Amino acid sequence: MGIPAFNEVNAYLKTISLAMDEVDGDTLIDSQEVESYRYNHSYRMWRSLQLIEAAAPPNRPLRVLELGSAPYFFSALMLHYLDVEVVGSNVQAQVWPSKSSTIHKAEVTLRHGPQQQTDRLPVYIFNFELDRFPFAEAEFDLVLCMEVIEHLAYAPTHMLAEAHRVLKPGGTLLLTTPNAVDMHKTIRMVRNKPIAFEYSGYGIYGRHNREFTGQELATLTADCGFEVQQVQLENVYRHFEYWPPQQFLYSLLLQLSQLPLSYFVNKREYIFLTATGTGQYRFNYNSNFYHYSQLYDDVQSE
Repeated sequence: MGIPAFNEVNAYLKTISLAMDEVDGDTLIDSQEVESYRYNHSYRMWRSLQLIEAAAPPNRPLRVLELGSAPYFFSALMLHYLDVEVVGSNVQAQVWPSKSSTIHKAEVTLRHGPQQQTDRLPVYIFNFELDRFPFAEAEFDLVLCMEVIEHLAYAPTHMLAEAHRVLKPGGTLLLTTPNAVDMHKTIRMVRNKPIAFEYSGYGIYGRHNREFTGQELATLTADCGFEVQQVQLENVYRHFEYWPPQQFLYSLLLQLSQLPLSYFVNKREYIFLTATGTGQYRFNYNSNFYHYSQLYDDVQSE
């Protein structure tokens, strides 16, 4: 059938709401931050649907592990537009990063569509960069890591290696994240403006702790045993309704980043990486990303 045009998907996105949340209670329900997320990430979610459709097996549902499901907009979009079985996962608000004493399964209820149909999504609560994922090896066709890796503060390698472990042989990882050196950040630094993220009442995982370039992301992923298939950079944000003083400047710079020259391509806003789980997963703590790597539990247990 194919994923519809952006305007149709965006109209459907506006119908999605969180009816019940056993993970965070009322924190994400009717939140202004969540509404901003819905608006700003609408194009990125549409593009991600297209990439997932290409990974779907024929004649059976695609079994998906969605890391960092909240605020669950994309979960509902997948359930509507794709033949999928989605297993969600998340951390809880205001939880300091540590290994989970227990890993438990919760549930959220989503409403979506003109008739406000409901779907119940299972959500496992655990720490992606410390805990062993609560799933068997080779359980999923696709692992989604969308807007997650930049929030991690300790061990993205652990998350990627565990994602590889739970993927079926030849399964797909789709990883999306903001580009650490996009045009907007470059100009802010030229103007002596900070690019660091605000502190978050949601907790340490509520802010961006470490962003990556496309090349860094490819290296980090390959180090964990994946075969990187594609690293694509695109401009995805819907800026100009809320940056009025800089509209002309940013419009010009975004046009520059569309030029097919390597420097400008690497200044685009967002990274879409797809990789295949091949061979054995690895906990490879590359010295380009880690200090005191010998202290990581994954290294000590090898």
